[in-house]
Amino acid sequence: MSEEIDVRLEQEVAEFYQSLGIHQGPGDIQYRLILKVLSKNEGKITEFSEIREYTDKFADKGSIGSKMKTVFQLEGLAEKVKRGGYIITDKGITASNFLKDTTNFYKKNKRIGEIIERMP
Repeated sequence: MSEEIDVRLEQEVAEFYQSLGIHQGPGDIQYRLILKVLSKNEGKITEFSEIREYTDKFADKGSIGSKMKTVFQLEGLAEKVKRGGYIITDKGITASNFLKDTTNFYKKNKRIGEIIERMP
């Protein structure tokens, strides 16, 4: 699963879910990007610097490190395997698949909205 991460799309999707009142998980751009990077490297170690390539635009190093400890490790979505190195767990893969579903829902919702706007 070595697809490129579309940061702009992830931001749009996060904002859509925030507009629905969902500010954690699907509505959290940091969460979305971290999980995308971890799942992109499934079966390999993900370096913290790889995560920061995507998250630096949205957050400082400290908040991402904190999120790795308090959300990803604590909830069992990722395991720390060395200093600055993480691997995604089966639970993390499940969460990643859920994010894919939320993205697909957003795209479908946006497409339907565009069709409705063009209706006379």
